[in-house]
Amino acid sequence: MIFVGIVTCDRPNFFEKCYSRVTSCSAVDLVAVVNDGKQDVKVGNNTVYIKNKKNMGVGKSKNILFREALKRKEVEHIFIIEDDILVENCKVFDEYIRARNITGIQHFIFGYHGPANRGNISGGKPCPRYVVDYKVLKLAINAHSVGAFCYYTRQSLQHTGLIDEEYLNAFDHVDHDYRLAIDGFTTPYWNWPDLANSYEYLSEIECSENNSSIRPRSDWMDNIKKGATLFEKKHGYLPAWQNHVPDTTRDNLTQILKDIKHKNSLPC
Repeated sequence: MIFVGIVTCDRPNFFEKCYSRVTSCSAVDLVAVVNDGKQDVKVGNNTVYIKNKKNMGVGKSKNILFREALKRKEVEHIFIIEDDILVENCKVFDEYIRARNITGIQHFIFGYHGPANRGNISGGKPCPRYVVDYKVLKLAINAHSVGAFCYYTRQSLQHTGLIDEEYLNAFDHVDHDYRLAIDGFTTPYWNWPDLANSYEYLSEIECSENNSSIRPRSDWMDNIKKGATLFEKKHGYLPAWQNHVPDTTRDNLTQILKDIKHKNSLPC
């Protein structure tokens, strides 16, 4: 069963576009929405709708969606989407699941939201570090983790747990991704996996720097500093800058991909 959770916060026009695309996809079995803002949004009768009583932040809101998914035993495939992502092709959900079956990777990250994996230019050409050819599938390996569209298996979340709620709107999903990598459900830090052609299936509504609901907040920079400090306390490294998490060599990455495939791949 495929579960799609959408987080929205005071961008009703964005949400309407995002939601309508997701609910048009027949492959999706259940949609849940967490509204972390003040403005109401409209959803269909078959959608689980949760409106936070106060703004809780994106990490806590995503955890609400994770819990909604995990309390249903039939849910195996979990997609979490922020409201500025557009589904361009409904095959996207089946393609990520197919990639999970072929590669054994149980957590994928859409890499092309914002400028991070586009040569620091929003809307620029995708710039993966590597492309890995499985003959029947190609993966992009991107340097930066961006959390606007992610895929998880039930097993990965049950084993690793949910997002650490000490973080607030900065490095929450990065910490979670790193923990999933340490537990062997995805590839190492600085080497995040995505479909090589994911940009054919997904897009962002507008450039994230100009339309973020987090960046304009007065506490944005403080949350970044606090998040980085917490990350370093937990892991011994900063998430970026000096003393960041060590990189992985291409040879080691290749071996890790082989190990993940051997352990977790499934018949297509």
